[in-house]
Amino acid sequence: MGLGLNGIRFLTGVSKRGLRMGKTLTLGHQRICMSKEEYSGFLEPLGVSQQEQIYADDFFIGLGADPLKVMDASAYEGAEILHDLNNPVAQDLKSTYDTVIDIGTLEHVFNYPVAIRTCMELVKPGGNLILITPFHNLSGHGLYQFSPELFYRVLSPDNGYQIERMMIVADGYWYVIRNPSEIKSRIEIHSRDVIELFIHAKRISEQPIFTTWPQQSDYSAAWERGSYAGFENIRPSSLKGRIANRIPFIRYLQERWNNYQFRRSLIPSRNPGMIKVCKNDKIPS
Repeated sequence: MGLGLNGIRFLTGVSKRGLRMGKTLTLGHQRICMSKEEYSGFLEPLGVSQQEQIYADDFFIGLGADPLKVMDASAYEGAEILHDLNNPVAQDLKSTYDTVIDIGTLEHVFNYPVAIRTCMELVKPGGNLILITPFHNLSGHGLYQFSPELFYRVLSPDNGYQIERMMIVADGYWYVIRNPSEIKSRIEIHSRDVIELFIHAKRISEQPIFTTWPQQSDYSAAWERGSYAGFENIRPSSLKGRIANRIPFIRYLQERWNNYQFRRSLIPSRNPGMIKVCKNDKIPS
């Protein structure tokens, strides 16, 4: 678990948008994953000098974390609160923190529904949940990779949450990820980059979490309509389409073309679910 350049840029941007950390908990003791010169460049504007050489505590303190605590399954990296996220958290820790930060923990926890609910329960109403977690090309890094759809359904008003911002870095740019239910489209991607999701969510009310299980938005809409208007329901009705279906070589070329067009639509700059913000070496304000 560690804070890299994109993570520190995202958190700096969220801070500029008004985040005040207050009483803060990180899942795992976050290491500094950048050069000393790069790290110092982010500390100086915060008026903080680097005291800790291994962990990113000084940066979190510079963003207003007071106090800063660490939760982990083991004390080997100095965690003050020991807890296995596969299990529910103790009642006295619920609604305790102004800010809870997970940078690279949830994907390593087998019992994901319990782990994400714990993260959500730890936050006070009005507080913030920050997640940086695998999205694409990180298969094998942990037990899981996650989709934007998952977090939009989990961190929803039904569970007392609202996503303030979800972003990725791809092809050299920061992109804002839109809610699949609002654009009525799945957020899929095709890229050679290793891509993480950067999420800032706010707890807008204190209420029981997962009283109903989250469902994927396009299927929920289909169940409500009584039909699913997916790719499998498309049938060639034109003369051109019927001819293509009868001649194998033409059908093959048509399938190759459709596949090419579909893959192009998954490139971030062409994807309707992604809004380009700035180059990845900038602060996404």
